Amino acid sequence: MGDERAEASSEGGPRTWARALLTHKQAADFVLGGLATVTAVLFTNPIEVVKTRLQLQGELQQRVAKNKRTYRGVWHAFKTIISTEGPLAIQKGLFPAAAYQFCMNGMRLGSYSVFKQLLLENHGSASKDSLFFLKNMLAGATAGVLGAVAGSPFFLVKTRMQAQTEYCGRYVALTWGYKHRAFKSIVQAEGPRGLMRGADAAALRVGVGSSVQLPLYDNAKSLILATGWLGNNIYAHVAASLVSGVGLVVAMNPFDVVATRLYNQKVEGGKGALYRGPFDCLWKTVKAEGVYGLYKGVFAHYLRTGPHTILTFVFWEQYKKLASNL
Repeated sequence: MGDERAEASSEGGPRTWARALLTHKQAADFVLGGLATVTAVLFTNPIEVVKTRLQLQGELQQRVAKNKRTYRGVWHAFKTIISTEGPLAIQKGLFPAAAYQFCMNGMRLGSYSVFKQLLLENHGSASKDSLFFLKNMLAGATAGVLGAVAGSPFFLVKTRMQAQTEYCGRYVALTWGYKHRAFKSIVQAEGPRGLMRGADAAALRVGVGSSVQLPLYDNAKSLILATGWLGNNIYAHVAASLVSGVGLVVAMNPFDVVATRLYNQKVEGGKGALYRGPFDCLWKTVKAEGVYGLYKGVFAHYLRTGPHTILTFVFWEQYKKLASNL
């Protein structure tokens, strides 16, 4: 017995190696998750620009006739942005969007498996644990909150860059005065804390989204594989991604609208000019625009989230397979 304990605790023993492997796996999950989402955002950033504009349009104003809006829908917004601002405008904020995706989703996807392992330890399947799905949701939400806080400064810059426009129709988002060196501009105008403005809304946004998306993807993939119709391949990953994407948009869009508006609002005297925080924004949006206001840009959100979710999980699975062969 003494020899066994000495072997387990000695340098290079089984437990030490297990801990080292776990650490390496966590690091790999972080990097591969981040790379997967950066790859995906190259394709989905244009629709993110459209979504941002639609969510800010008519902010805290009563609903107006469609023909009086600057952007009358997803496709009209897409065409309007290109025709008035040039073709490159549809990729506004690409660099901070990619940096945000790497930080946020690297942390989110990388830590999800760790939290899931901690919460589901000694309970390997749903049949052994009646709270299996709820624990999965908690793992997803916790991972999402950590990721949102880590990536919040990049999301702030991304939102402001995407909202910025010189096309001044009646219902267009606020225009920010800078185009370059955005981080420096924010720190100079709002102080270092300005970079974390809206992080609480981002935590709500991604926490709610992750609590739905990651467990849904996990469980949908398990169910698909259990049927035997599809193997553990790209087709199963796409099918599971479609299911998780629908749940994500329904649950997340209200908080996505709130986060976008908080990030974009002007700052006066160190405080937001329109909202005190996420719940104040929720209340004022519903009061002025109705529940409809919380679902502005929902179609654009799904058009962006559907492909982004599919691309993220597909690239993630493929990168993990590649890494396992190295």
